[in-house]
Amino acid sequence: MKELKELQDARKNNKGPTVEANMVGNDIRHWKGTIFGPSDTPYHGGTFIVDIEIPNEYPFKPPKMKFDTKIWHPNISS
Repeated sequence: MKELKELQDARKNNKGPTVEANMVGNDIRHWKGTIFGPSDTPYHGGTFIVDIEIPNEYPFKPPKMKFDTKIWHPNISS
């Protein structure tokens, strides 16, 4: 499964406390991601949760992502 390899790669390539990703239950197509606010930015110290749904047609269709954590950013709509 391509999704499992992607999840393993995300965990292996993590070089610090910036991003995490985990499956929701046993569903390989539903993940929860955590983004830790980078230092030297207004988001420093923040923790932001992202809901990630991977379609059956992946990698030909992209994952759908939405922030569970309220966040203001000019490129993210409510």
